[in-house]
Amino acid sequence: MSHSLSRRQAVALGLVVVLALGLTGFGLARVAARQGLWADSVELTVGLPEAHDVGPGTPVRVRGVDAGQVVAVEYPDADGPDAAVTVRMRVDAKFAGRLYADASARVHPTGLLGGKVIAVSPGTPASGPLAGGKLKAAETQDVGAAVARLGAAADQIGAAAEETRQLVRDARTGNGTLGRLIRDDELYSDLRGAAKDSREFVQRANGAVGKVEGQVANVEGFVKDGRETINSTKQTVDAVNQSWVGRQIGADLTPVLVRPTCRREVRSFHAAHLFEPNSALLTDQGREHLTNLLDWIKEHDRAELVAVAQVDPNDKTQTSASAAELTRKQSEAVVEFLKAHGAHKTGLVSRRKMTPVGLGFGPSPVVEQEPIPPTYVQVVLFTPAS
Repeated sequence: MSHSLSRRQAVALGLVVVLALGLTGFGLARVAARQGLWADSVELTVGLPEAHDVGPGTPVRVRGVDAGQVVAVEYPDADGPDAAVTVRMRVDAKFAGRLYADASARVHPTGLLGGKVIAVSPGTPASGPLAGGKLKAAETQDVGAAVARLGAAADQIGAAAEETRQLVRDARTGNGTLGRLIRDDELYSDLRGAAKDSREFVQRANGAVGKVEGQVANVEGFVKDGRETINSTKQTVDAVNQSWVGRQIGADLTPVLVRPTCRREVRSFHAAHLFEPNSALLTDQGREHLTNLLDWIKEHDRAELVAVAQVDPNDKTQTSASAAELTRKQSEAVVEFLKAHGAHKTGLVSRRKMTPVGLGFGPSPVVEQEPIPPTYVQVVLFTPAS
């Protein structure tokens, strides 16, 4: 038996459908906006001698600010001295209006792990607006080439200096033109010939000095390149500090681990009781320990959870970098296990914030009231005061 809907029921059903469609459209719009799908953008190109691991999705930055990404890398039609790889980029339109005719782009390293970005220098307004979206290729800094240039400049300076020392030695010992001019008793009668020899000496000396001055100019150029290389290295270090590893190693974790307005409850374990040695692989015993925490965690539905891992600073089997990576993976493994068992759910749609923290060799900003193992894993609950 079928029943037709009353007018009120039909209206209510229609409102529910419209509301659901509206929420779906709003969510899709938000996702598209975050991905930049509807943002106004323009295409730029640059020809580079080599791609240097650049590919679609590589970030594009103008003066270090994220402006877009690489959409394609095209190999040249024919190889040759002037052949170039064409890198096509899409950047936000608000940056395109700030690029000028002498704007340039180059591949720039973003960290010690080999990440790359396309770094764009906008150029100068005096050169006029950028036409056709074609950027010039800027030379990538090469430390090895700079060192080779320094070696060549040093060799040339040494050769020029040796020539000058030989001239001075001739004068002191009486050898050569200058020595004879100084020591010859018949200097007055041979003045005309001596003057000719003196002019030759001056020409030689000027030539030697000119060589030294030229090499000093080369050294000054190298020093300039060195400053640029140092600046590039500093930018790389800054990029590392902004990366996840840099934040975990160098950032102030005090706001995450010290919360004076919250009640702090903690369960501590020796890392060996949860993980296989020097790994982030949970053992059966470790899974059992974490399973036993589930009821305790779920009783605190208003609490945030932080998983903390630290390695004993005296552990000679770890380096600073490996300890940081190990503790990061261990804390993430704890959070993922607890999430898989529903510890993050505090209601029908509400979820608990769960944060993994790898301290490496530490130190922790927290002074523990109870003894803890030197290599440990903690599950900490922070409940806001009522």
